[in-house]
Amino acid sequence: LGIRDYLNEYGNGNETPILGATVSQKAVFQCTTCGACEFQCPVGIQHLPMMIGLRRGAVNTGSWEDEYGTKLFLNLERNGNAMGFSQSERDKFIAKQELPVYDGTQDYCLWLGCMGAYDPQGREIVAAFAAVMKHLGTSFGVLRKERCTGDPARRLGNDLVFGQLAESNLGALQQAGVKRIVSICPHCVRTIQEDWREFGESFEIEHHSEFLARHSDQLPARKNGGEVVFHDPCYLGRYRGIYDAPRQVIGRSAQVLDPPRARERSFCCGAGGGLVFLGEETGRRVNEARAQELAATGAPTVGAACPFCNSMFRDALASTSPNPPRLLDIAQIAAESLRDSEERTPVSRPS
Repeated sequence: LGIRDYLNEYGNGNETPILGATVSQKAVFQCTTCGACEFQCPVGIQHLPMMIGLRRGAVNTGSWEDEYGTKLFLNLERNGNAMGFSQSERDKFIAKQELPVYDGTQDYCLWLGCMGAYDPQGREIVAAFAAVMKHLGTSFGVLRKERCTGDPARRLGNDLVFGQLAESNLGALQQAGVKRIVSICPHCVRTIQEDWREFGESFEIEHHSEFLARHSDQLPARKNGGEVVFHDPCYLGRYRGIYDAPRQVIGRSAQVLDPPRARERSFCCGAGGGLVFLGEETGRRVNEARAQELAATGAPTVGAACPFCNSMFRDALASTSPNPPRLLDIAQIAAESLRDSEERTPVSRPS
C-alpha cells in the first residue's frame, strides 16, 4: 500500500467537524457580528471571518434550515429588499418626499438602503437628512432602481444572493454615472466600500455623520438643546472607526453624554449579522439590555446614527419607563435645530 493511498484513506480520520461538534449551529447564527470579540482579543484573532465562513458552509450545504432566514433570502432575490416590499413602495416614497432622481450632475447619490426606503422611521431619517442637504445647498439624487446592498445575505453566509444584488447595483450605479455616495446606513456603507471590492469596483462613499460633521459649522448652534446620550453603532464605530463625527453634529445643539459602554467598547443593539431579521432565541435580548443602559443616564434624548439601531431601540426604550427618552437620528437632531433656528429668525417687514 503506497503512502499516498494510506494518507488518502486514513489521513483525515481524527478530524472533528467544527460546526455541530465544537460549536453549535444555533450559536453560530446568533452572532451579531458586532466586532467586540476582535476588539477585546489580546492576541488579535479575527473571529468574524471564521464565523461567517461557518455560516457560508452551512448555507451552501443546506444544513441550515431557518424559517426567517429562508424568507429573508427569498425577499432579497424576488423583491430586492429585506422586507419583501414592492419596488413601487419605494417609488411612492421618493415621489412623496420629492427626492430628485440622480442624473449625473448632482454632487451626491443619496443611497436609501432597505431601511431608508421601506421602514417608516428610516424614511423619517432620510427626509430629515435630505432637508439638511437642501439647506446646505448640496445637490443630490437617488437611484431610480436601487436594491439591497446584500449586507444581510453576506453576513448570513449566502454569497450567491449577495453577488446577485451587488452586481445589479453596480450596473445601476455605473449606468447612472455615480461618483460619490452618501448613506444614512453604516451597514450599506461598509458593504459598498469593502465587500463590493470583490467585483473590481469602488466608489467614494461616506456615512451621513461624516457629511454632517464636515458641514457642522453651517448648522445653527443652540445653547439650550438639553442632553443627548449617544449610542455608537458597531458598523460605524468598530468597523469604520468613526466616533467623533456624530458627537460633533449633536454637539452643535445639545450636550453629548456617553453611556458606560461607549466608543470602541460600545454595546451592540442586537441587529447586526442578520439578527434583526432572525431574532434572538435565548437569554435577555441585547436591545433591551442596551436600552436600559441608555435610559439610565437620565438623558431625555437618545441619539443614534444607524437605522437598524433605531429600529431595535424603538420598543426597547418604551419599556424602560413610563416616560422613556426620545429616540432621534443625528440627521433628525440637525433638522430639528434648523427648524428651531428658522422659527426664531424674525421675518423682515417692508417699511
